[in-house]
Amino acid sequence: MVTRLDVITWLLVMLAFWILFNWTAPFAILTQAERIGRGRLPADLLTWGRDRKVRFYVTPLSGGYGFSVWAPPWSVVVFDKDFFAQASPPLVRFVIAHELAHFSLGHHRARWFAVVSGAVLVPAVQRRLARMESEADAWAEKRTGLKRSSFSQLGGRKS
Repeated sequence: MVTRLDVITWLLVMLAFWILFNWTAPFAILTQAERIGRGRLPADLLTWGRDRKVRFYVTPLSGGYGFSVWAPPWSVVVFDKDFFAQASPPLVRFVIAHELAHFSLGHHRARWFAVVSGAVLVPAVQRRLARMESEADAWAEKRTGLKRSSFSQLGGRKS
C-alpha cells in the first residue's frame, strides 16, 4: 500500500533530479567546446565587474550565433564556432555585447529559474523572456554604438 509519505518522498526525489538535471545541463555542451581566452574578445566590453565570473566558449551550434546561460557558479557564453571565425568584427562585437547584457540585466538567472520551475510554459513568462531579448539588444546598442538593424545577418535569428 502506498502511503502519503511515499508519494511525498517520490515527489521530492523527482524534484531533486529535475533540479540536478537543469543545473548540469548547461555543462553538457561545454564538453565539446573550446574556451575562448579574453585576448580574443573586445576588452572594452569586459570592463564591468561581473565579467570575472563569465566564461566564453566556441563550439558548433545550430539555431543561433550564441547563447548565454547561468551555470552556477559561473555565467557561460557559448558562440557558434563558424560565426565567431567568419563574422565581421562589428557583428561579433554586437553579439558579445548582447550576451553580456543578459548577465548585466540579470536575465540569465531569471531564464534558468523559468526553465527549472516549468514557468517557461506560461504565456506571460514567454512574453517576458522575449522582451529580455529586446532589452539585451538595446543594452548592446548603447554599449557598442552599433544598431542591430544594421546587421542583416541577425534578421530573424536570435543572437
